[in-house]
Amino acid sequence: MPHEIGDGDVLLELRDVSVSYGAGARAVRAVDRVSLAVAAGATMAIIGESGCGKSSLAKAICGLVPIEAGEMTFAGQAIGTGRDPAELAGRLGIQIVLQDPTAGLDPRWPIWRSVAESRRRFSESRHGARSRALEALSEVGIDAHMADRRPAQLSGGQRQRVTIARAIAAEPRLIVLDEAVSALDVSVRNEILVLLQGLKQRHGLTFVFITHDISVVTQCATDATVLYLGRAVETGTAAEVLRGRSHPYTRALLSAVPTLTGDLRDRVRMTGELPSLAAPPSGCRFHTRCPFAQPVCSDVEPDLVIRAGGHPAACHFVGELRPAASDAVAEPSAAG
Repeated sequence: MPHEIGDGDVLLELRDVSVSYGAGARAVRAVDRVSLAVAAGATMAIIGESGCGKSSLAKAICGLVPIEAGEMTFAGQAIGTGRDPAELAGRLGIQIVLQDPTAGLDPRWPIWRSVAESRRRFSESRHGARSRALEALSEVGIDAHMADRRPAQLSGGQRQRVTIARAIAAEPRLIVLDEAVSALDVSVRNEILVLLQGLKQRHGLTFVFITHDISVVTQCATDATVLYLGRAVETGTAAEVLRGRSHPYTRALLSAVPTLTGDLRDRVRMTGELPSLAAPPSGCRFHTRCPFAQPVCSDVEPDLVIRAGGHPAACHFVGELRPAASDAVAEPSAAG
């Protein structure tokens, strides 16, 4: 049985976790030796471009894909291995909300039944399961008169509210949100983020928030880990990662965020395309796109350790990064 975890204690810990797809020469390692710790009550944001391994990491935490190597514990209990890791993760209190809400809802069922399905381990009567499902739907802003509707009769935002209700109905301790707001309109996205924050406080939840949207990180996250080609390249509190910008990849991601002032100083531009996970570059995986790259970067892979930025970053030159004039984004000239 998992032991008691208080706020601030480590609830979820990954140590050198790897996830691969395929076998033999065709195997692709989507997550490569990732280590991180998520404290109870925290919101850990996992940041990176599409194809960097974020969703594979999310599915591994929930037991939906097997762990090839490494260790993962939840409340002190090993997870991610065994005959049915997804069943174990659910029983221990881990739920997931996917980007596409229809993926977690049976199109033939009324929505209350999909929500109640997450409570199968509670051995409730049909009436009891429906009652709890209606409570969960009410918590996310879905009225009881809509409970017998099918998913196709709801808007995208309403369907996502239903999948959130499905997660909280299972009385979880941790919810993995895999790009849960990226497909929504901006106004609906903000409503869902406010809803999630309220649920987090009300139920004492811990979140792992998979996202490529920096604005989501600034609004919700307490901690952040940046992934690039399956590897963690920077980790720390959200403030440390977003303000320190220790790794050049993090700086490039932040440079892509539009600003109201138009101030482009200290902005960094990536070059080239994201390499294939099937054949990642040698040394530092980011060196093929990095404006700061030196010869050592292609030969020696930097460790994720505390460097000049004050928190862990996998870069040989943290604290020394100055882009060449051709690689820095030019500052706009004043109108005359």
